[in-house]
This record gives sequence, structure tokens and C-alpha cells, in this order.
Amino acid sequence: MAGIHRTIKVAAGQIQARLMNEASATLADLEQVVQQAAAQQVDLLVLPECAYPAYLLGSVQSYRAGDHLSSAAFVEWLCERAKCHRMHIISGIVEDNQRVLHNSAVLIDDTGREIGRSRKQFLWNVDRDWFVPGDTIQAFDTRLGRIGMAICAETRIPEILATLIADGAELIAVPTCWVNHARQPGQYANPQVEFMMEARAREFAVPFVCADKWGLELGAAGYVGQSRIIRADGSLAANAPTNADAVVTAEIDLSPPPSLSVSDVHQSRLRLTQPATRPATASNRKIRLAAAPTGVIGNDLTKEAATSFLESLRHQNVDLFVTNLVQPSQVQQLTTMAKQFGIHAVGFPTCPNVFEVGPARVGCVVGESVRSFAASRVLALDGAELLFYFDGPDDLPILQTRAAENRVFVIGVNQRSALIIEPDGKLVTQTKQDQPTAVIAEIDLAQSANKRVAPRTDIFDERRPASYRFGGDNRI
Repeated sequence: MAGIHRTIKVAAGQIQARLMNEASATLADLEQVVQQAAAQQVDLLVLPECAYPAYLLGSVQSYRAGDHLSSAAFVEWLCERAKCHRMHIISGIVEDNQRVLHNSAVLIDDTGREIGRSRKQFLWNVDRDWFVPGDTIQAFDTRLGRIGMAICAETRIPEILATLIADGAELIAVPTCWVNHARQPGQYANPQVEFMMEARAREFAVPFVCADKWGLELGAAGYVGQSRIIRADGSLAANAPTNADAVVTAEIDLSPPPSLSVSDVHQSRLRLTQPATRPATASNRKIRLAAAPTGVIGNDLTKEAATSFLESLRHQNVDLFVTNLVQPSQVQQLTTMAKQFGIHAVGFPTCPNVFEVGPARVGCVVGESVRSFAASRVLALDGAELLFYFDGPDDLPILQTRAAENRVFVIGVNQRSALIIEPDGKLVTQTKQDQPTAVIAEIDLAQSANKRVAPRTDIFDERRPASYRFGGDNRI
């Protein structure tokens, strides 16, 4: 069915997180979700990660000793309901092959036949205490179209999604347990919800159907709910609440994603299938960083204007300054003048590789290349601590995603605005609308060296380059 544009009705089923010994209640919740989706005549229902019996198992032994359906019996339960309601179902499962456990997702078609499974590669924190990571990435053909599955934190690894797209995926289903990072009761925070899923849909040009849990599990893990359906343009088609069971539905269009050309594609593909460079760094490397739109010092870069501006930066103890200049002569003039004030400066990039500017290792990305993860990823893999984006789109979710997926500082500058984003994707500061002033922040470069996003969870160590494939004309 490749090349054919279709509209299908999809649903994300959200359930309450429960303990493993509450498996009967969880199964009843899932039954209710299936019934609601069937009543709305959906073509595809996506259920959460480890939908049954639980996500936090404790150990392999405690799972196998538990009073619940076996892995095979739960899949059979899903198959019966898919056949009965003539509905495709994707669900997170605890897969037990009698040797090891996998955190898996299963795809069942509307005849009740299992089409395929995906085993989670990017294990999160305690995942690794009872699950073994998967080693393959594959999309599967269905009557609806070709579908890929990414489990929870795998959407943080762009190579996994790019491999699914290269394998022809026209829709990506995400069974998930999005952990709540907020520290205050009643608040909810998770980068995948706040900006990353929107950015992923837009950069890969396919819809995403994400099914989450809500509430607390074992008192140790809380989830943010907010299951969602996102169109291929990144717009939100449906969204569940933070603290209730729900079935959200939407009609979405499926079509083959368009190709995206990036510079030096062959080199990018090669580097993306190799391990990361991990340069040694001190534990504390704080610097004062400034970024400014071009208009702050003037497009013609007069000596008087540049001198006045650099003098103001020196009074604010700025160590490194970046702006958006086009002419190489202007860049040379600015960097030379900045040195006289004890400031390191970067204008428009002339080097495609990682280079050192004063205390920092820097990588630069120009224009629309920001919309593809590849250019930024290669620079981060080569040890960049700061990524400067020149003349890129004013697309905050994309820039936040570039920071979070690589755990680096992101600095964006163009003719009108400038911003600074931390390695967790949090916006530190940006120019106010219609006020082209410089933005300044104190940052610690040691944060870019720390690639941990959770205890025992390093985003670069969790990469599995041997499984990535970027053949043909695909979006990298």
C-alpha cells in the first residue's frame, strides 16, 4: 500500500498504573478501553507500555511467581479482542520467552493474527533489572499501512525513529509510561510530552499515536498521562487528561513521508552508525555566554557599534559571544575585536566540524539542517558541548529536542532573535518579541558532558549503532 494516501481512525487507550498483584483490575481496565475503542469503530488501538500486568516488576523471579496471565496468554487475550472487534491492536507487553524478559510491543491485525513484535532497546533506569534489550528495529505491513513501534524512551533516540522511517513506517505507535519529573504535587513534567513528540512528528513527517498510564506505581514512579495523537505536521489531534482513564481518538492521514536532503548524507550515515566520542572534562566549567541577533550590533558592523557592544559584554563578565553575521570579513573583524576585550566570539560558521572556542567545544548548524537530527547528532557524537544554530527556523520544540536528545546546550541566533536552551531542553532565556537585545546566561559545560537522563541511563551508552539503518532515500 506504499504510495497510497489513506485516512484511518486511531485511538490511544490510557489506563491507571497499578501494582503487579492488581493484575485482575488492570485487565478489567484494559477490557473497558477495548470496548470503548470498538464502540467508536477505530481501525487501530494503541495501549500503554507493559500494559499488563505492570511496568515495575521487581525482578524476573517476582514476575514469574505472580498471579497473572502469562505473556503468551495475555497476547492471546489481545488477539481474541482484535478479532472480535475487527480492530488492529498494539500493546506493550512483558515478553517472557522462558530465558529472559523483554519490554516489548506486539502488533495484532483485525483478524486476530500477530503481525510482529518490537523489543525495547533503550532501557530506562530499573528497566535493566529485569528486562534484556532488543537488538532489531523493524516496521510491519498491515491492511492499514506500514507501522513502526517505538517504546517510551526510544523516542529520545532519533536513530531508532529514522531507522523505522527508512524501513517504510507511515505511522509510529508509542506504548509508553512517561515518568513524571515534576517535584511538586499536582504538577506534571516530561520533555516527551512538552515538546519532543510534536517535534518528532514534524521532523519525520509521520503521525504518532502515544498511549500512556497515569497515577503512581509502587509509590516510586508517577506517570504524566496525557496520551496523545499527533498529526504528521506536529499538530495535536487528541489529548488525554493527566489523571484519568481515557480513550482518545482521531482520524489521521497516512502517506509515505517525503525525503529530506541534508548535506554530506553519506558521511552523516556513516558517523551515526558509530559510537560516540566521550572527551574527558572537569566537573565544573562555568562560563558566561551571550547570544545576540544581528541587529543588536548592526548589519554593517561599524567599529564604533561593535566596540560599544563588546565593552558592555565585558562589564557583564561574558566569556563567549555568538551572533549571526554573513560576511567572512565581518566574522574576522568581530572575533579579532572581541579578543581585545578578553571575549571569545563566533560569527557565521565556516567549519562543519567540532572546533574549540576558548573553553568550549562547539558545533554549528546552518538553516534548515536543524529540522533533521543528523547534522546536530554527528556534532554531538564528535564531542560538541555547545550547538550554535544560525538562521534556523523559529521552531522552539525542534531546538529543545536537539538539546535534550544530545544533552548539549543549544544556542539559536538569527536576524531577529536569540535563545539559550539547557541540555534537558529547558529554555533558559530568549529575546523578547520586537526587542533585539542580547541574551546572557551562566552555564556549566559539565552539564553537556553528563549524558545521563535518569539514574543508570546514559543516552549515548544506550545507543546501539549496529541496529541503525539509513539506506535509500530517507529522512536523516
